[in-house]
Amino acid sequence: MNFTNVRVITVLELRQRVRSSRWKFTALALFVLVSAIVFGSLYVTTASNGSYEDWSPVLLTTVLFIVLFVGLIGAPALSGASINGDRRDATLAVVQATPISGWELALGKLLGAWLASLTFIVVSLPYLIWGIATAPNSVHSSILAIVVLAVALGCYCAMGLGFSSITSRPTGSTMLTIATVFFFLLGLPAIFGLAMPSVQRSHEVLTAHEEWDWNEAAHDPDYRPVCTDRMETRNFHHTENTWWLLAPNPLLMIFDAQSVGSSRGPGGDYGIVLDGARIVSEVRSGPVIEGYPCNKMYRSYTEDDSYYERRGDQYVGHSWYWGLLATGLVGGLGFVTAARRLQVPVATMSRGMRIA
Repeated sequence: MNFTNVRVITVLELRQRVRSSRWKFTALALFVLVSAIVFGSLYVTTASNGSYEDWSPVLLTTVLFIVLFVGLIGAPALSGASINGDRRDATLAVVQATPISGWELALGKLLGAWLASLTFIVVSLPYLIWGIATAPNSVHSSILAIVVLAVALGCYCAMGLGFSSITSRPTGSTMLTIATVFFFLLGLPAIFGLAMPSVQRSHEVLTAHEEWDWNEAAHDPDYRPVCTDRMETRNFHHTENTWWLLAPNPLLMIFDAQSVGSSRGPGGDYGIVLDGARIVSEVRSGPVIEGYPCNKMYRSYTEDDSYYERRGDQYVGHSWYWGLLATGLVGGLGFVTAARRLQVPVATMSRGMRIA
């Protein structure tokens, strides 16, 4: 692969976007949006008897979410018309007539779209730095969350490139890319919910049964009923078999990346970041197949409770890379598809597709 050719295509892609003045207004609009949300949320917090200390821990997460949602639309728009748009404008064939391979052309277009999408992060960089400084989690986990977001945007650009190579209309490829991205965001969690009955299993567990003597209970304030343990059949959901459906969700990936090396706060509380990361961790851990026998009644916090908490936390910060890998595989499929469709000479073409 000739990386000089890749660099030339990347520069051409970036210049094509910079040539238009609309990107400047888009970047300015994004900065204004982020600023309005950041300072608006700060004002609402302080106006409702809150403090800066209450607001600052969620600043980084707020900015990351804004950039993510803008990127979910922007990344497909940047790459969804990269190939069929050039075909429509009769400029792609001119490039293909030069000594450049389909792989080099596809990689250059992907890098151009990805670098353009990173503008969303660059525009928000002042607030991201502010958020890193005030975040309750470590600096390296905060930076990791930003890197995960940047890589995810690149994967979404690769998906758009693939759809752009197999459809003739830029609008169609852009909409297909957005639909795929939102399938990761909303579709997979919906499938996870629909799959819950399929992972339900019955297990026999020891369960407490109380027998009350109401007359004695009425006269003795310290009365406790007679408790006996019996085996009962109960249903448990083995979500450890379907947890991977939640892993590619971009929101949960960012939550989990931010939670690397974090632990619960004072009093057993979780922040919003750890709450989000713990969703995947608890689902991945699966159910605790255990009943509620008599020896667990009428007691306070014990080591058993601590075990349940540790079990629920065991995968916190250890699932984001699986989600990023799944997203990367789909993005890689899009890139390979685009590279193969850009090879010349073209053996077959879809109906309505033009070369020049």
